[in-house]
Amino acid sequence: MIMAYRSKRHISLVRFFMSACYFLLNQTKKEIISFLHIPAWKKRELAGNSISAAIVTWYLLENMGDSISFINDESDKWPFKYGNFSDLRDYKEVTDQVVDALIKAEILKDEGREFYYDDEPDAYDRILRNIWF
Repeated sequence: MIMAYRSKRHISLVRFFMSACYFLLNQTKKEIISFLHIPAWKKRELAGNSISAAIVTWYLLENMGDSISFINDESDKWPFKYGNFSDLRDYKEVTDQVVDALIKAEILKDEGREFYYDDEPDAYDRILRNIWF
């Protein structure tokens, strides 16, 4: 269910080489940050990559008081007291909106895209730079 956000070919490669991918859910607002087109999905990558760390920090600060949790694509445990995985179909993907807010706030700079396949235009990562580094 969660992995439907990514390119199918890209996902199969990711699944072969990587462990669990993480997503940030906001149950209060029914939003998901899937880190779509961001080169960080695993726990260590999310914490160690300055782009994903900025995305998470900004989102948490902008949504204080909301019911927010990470979830990984291998878990069968819903992280909130109420609801379940079928609720995800109603969640809005907001990764790009958060990145755009960070660009507007002069924290990130967009330097284009890195495409992985000529025949699959949705299989790319954004090239973002943290201006503070």
